[in-house]
Amino acid sequence: MSLKIDTLNSRRIPRLVTALVVALALGFGSIATASADDDIKIGYVDLHQALESIEEGQRLKAQLEREFASRQERLDQKQQEVMQLREQLEQQAMMLSEDARQQKAMELQEKMGELQQLYMTLQQELAQQEAQATQSIFGKMQEVIQEIGAEKGYTMILERTDTSILYAVDGLDLTDELVRRYNARN
Repeated sequence: MSLKIDTLNSRRIPRLVTALVVALALGFGSIATASADDDIKIGYVDLHQALESIEEGQRLKAQLEREFASRQERLDQKQQEVMQLREQLEQQAMMLSEDARQQKAMELQEKMGELQQLYMTLQQELAQQEAQATQSIFGKMQEVIQEIGAEKGYTMILERTDTSILYAVDGLDLTDELVRRYNARN
């Protein structure tokens, strides 16, 4: 039994919601009241790539990895205690009375429950810490994206995920500019 804490699950944004927003935006775009003379200018950014590329995102990732290592060490220590107790019970099972054996088994069961609870708590704490930090960064990125859109006359800037933008001509990806401007600000 080896428990490992999941680390940096950076694809938490529900893809179905993103796809629905894009579909609605494109659908409304076709019935919008824009005249034929208006140019529609669309760009996209890959927020997860930007998060990994910006300096603040790299610092966040390093911090979360340190937290992960520390918590994993704590989890491993607790797991080792459970394994030792299990080995003791297996080795001494024949020599112990029925009552002593049941007590050791209950103690082992209790320690396994504590281990499972610790795992869940540590996992939840890390996920919450990551979510709060990335939410803050994404909020700052949103400001930069709006600035780029206003300055360069974009009608719409979409988020690229694995399934949201299947094809785009060169020049629509604004991720590098987002990273450059974000780093200059922070």
